[in-house]
Amino acid sequence: MDGAPERNPLEPVLAAFVITLPFDYDSYLIHRDLSEFGILIFVTKALFFVFCLLGSRFAWHVGFGLTALITVLALLLIRRGFKAGELDCSLRHFLELTVAVPLGFYQWRIRERYFRYIQNRRSNLSVH
Repeated sequence: MDGAPERNPLEPVLAAFVITLPFDYDSYLIHRDLSEFGILIFVTKALFFVFCLLGSRFAWHVGFGLTALITVLALLLIRRGFKAGELDCSLRHFLELTVAVPLGFYQWRIRERYFRYIQNRRSNLSVH
């Protein structure tokens, strides 16, 4: 077991971003006034996927920034939904918060572990 390859600590974040893609489409791209945010979120998720695959240290920064952006947008949309009396819209954004907030805390906690993972991965590649 000692020679087993180390797992990428950002894998749960990657999985959460993939699972929430339909919610992002529904929440941001369908509403015309939010389509710019939807495009930004999809482009940022694509960048995150590419950086993760390339083993870039920048992947953590993009993922954490995206989680923060989604959290702020969800809070603003909840406020807007309460003002307009749209209960179902607000519930959807509460769901986003239940995913985004723990994800942000998880990303902050694994930050150093991810950077060590990248450093070990690069040193292993240079040895081979």
